[in-house]
Amino acid sequence: MLLLTAFSLHITAQELPRKGFFCYAPYGRSLLADVHPNFARIDIAGFSNHTAYDYSQSNKPWRMSVFGVMGMEAPIWRGEFQQNRFGVSFSTTASSTIWLDILEPTTAPVVNTDYRFGMPTTTFIHRLNKGFLRNYSIAFSPYKHESTHIGDELQIQHMEQGYTLRRVNVSYNYAELAFTVNEPEDSWASCHTLRLSAAVLYNLSRRGYNVTPADGPDQLLSQPTAPVEVWLQYQYQTKATQGGLQGIVSAEIRNRALHGYTYNGEGTQDERRIFTYNLFAGLRINAPNYSGVFSQFAVGVRAYHGNCPYGQFRNLPKYTQIGLSLIFQ
Repeated sequence: MLLLTAFSLHITAQELPRKGFFCYAPYGRSLLADVHPNFARIDIAGFSNHTAYDYSQSNKPWRMSVFGVMGMEAPIWRGEFQQNRFGVSFSTTASSTIWLDILEPTTAPVVNTDYRFGMPTTTFIHRLNKGFLRNYSIAFSPYKHESTHIGDELQIQHMEQGYTLRRVNVSYNYAELAFTVNEPEDSWASCHTLRLSAAVLYNLSRRGYNVTPADGPDQLLSQPTAPVEVWLQYQYQTKATQGGLQGIVSAEIRNRALHGYTYNGEGTQDERRIFTYNLFAGLRINAPNYSGVFSQFAVGVRAYHGNCPYGQFRNLPKYTQIGLSLIFQ
């Protein structure tokens, strides 16, 4: 549904004016290393196993699974000023991620699902075109919401097995700010992009996660650290061939909170800061004479290491995922 909505808002780039309502802006978009992007992505990947989400308790150290992201960006208004030297856009984004353990032999459960949406993001761009420094942009969203939940079958299993902590509700509001040097507005040109972003949680007293009385005692959760996430991204794309083929590498390092609880409530774990690492490397094809939605397709390898990025499993510090990634922009 998200993808159909996005498609209905973008017909072709040629049919959209450079300014006005519902005009697509080629800046402020997610880079390919984004964990929760505003484009569609499918990962077919191996991941480090853990009893917290190993439904059949196979105890294998490494398993395969499917991870799907449905993301969209809906433009609201775009303006260009002083002969396109400055630009401003307003757009809203939404995404949903599903972790499907499709190769689990017992029931192929949904391990985790999440969604995120928010108020419109305002993005300002200043085009300098001075050698290496082509432009810089600032994007700000005053309100975003994320909610993420463990799959029903795993939750039922945790209840049947008598876990002290059966389910953690990860749900919070946050503001997000991003500063980018060299927005890759021309998808066909060679470009080095650097982006620094930060997110600040609103609901400090809830840590961004809590438990209901039916799912376990609140005392199992530790006190929160500073409710801030900071991440740095770098992306390089080669100049595209005449047919639109180009190489692309995108990397991210992020500092975020490792959730303060143990997966089943046995023992204690304090919340602390942790670094995560995310990398995509592959090839992208740009559709000739078209730069709207679904005009780009990328295929490559995506690797992630850090705390598990999915829902209540963010308390697990040594999670690794690597595999084939298909990206539709």
